[in-house]
Amino acid sequence: MDPNDISAHIEIQQVLYRYCRAIDRGDVTLLKSVYHPDATDAHGAFNGPAHEFAEIIVARMNVFQVTGQHQITNIIIELDGEAARVESYFQAFHPSVLEGGGEGLAFAVGRYLDRFERRDGAWKIADRRVVFDHARAPAKFAAWETAAQYPQGGRLELDPSHAFFGARAALGGNIQS
Repeated sequence: MDPNDISAHIEIQQVLYRYCRAIDRGDVTLLKSVYHPDATDAHGAFNGPAHEFAEIIVARMNVFQVTGQHQITNIIIELDGEAARVESYFQAFHPSVLEGGGEGLAFAVGRYLDRFERRDGAWKIADRRVVFDHARAPAKFAAWETAAQYPQGGRLELDPSHAFFGARAALGGNIQS
């Protein structure tokens, strides 16, 4: 792999990681930054403009007290000039309403099938298709007493990383627009 290919791989991986951070911390600005302005996203019942998806999903998740978490694992990147086909596996604990009321976490594993493009020097998602391989209904978990001894994650300023990185970095730091 030549240095340009290595750089493209790293840049694409960073976009995927910023996507997870944006979803989990409720940062709509950061979430929009991972997509090109004309990008599309087929995300379950939603199939349309990615920037519209960003607005909808952040607003939907902001109503929950429970914080979700998305993790990216196996990443396959096939470069083709200024474009790339990318498959990344994900695991997601997604805040959801429980049957009968209350909040819990649904669990899903699947893959993001992304077409990335490099425009104006920045790799971003141009088109995303989400595939679920396994999913489980929301569940309420018993409280873990030891967890109360740790700082708790939250959305935007409520998360300890906001102060840790500072406002600039919490919003994506040196994001390439």
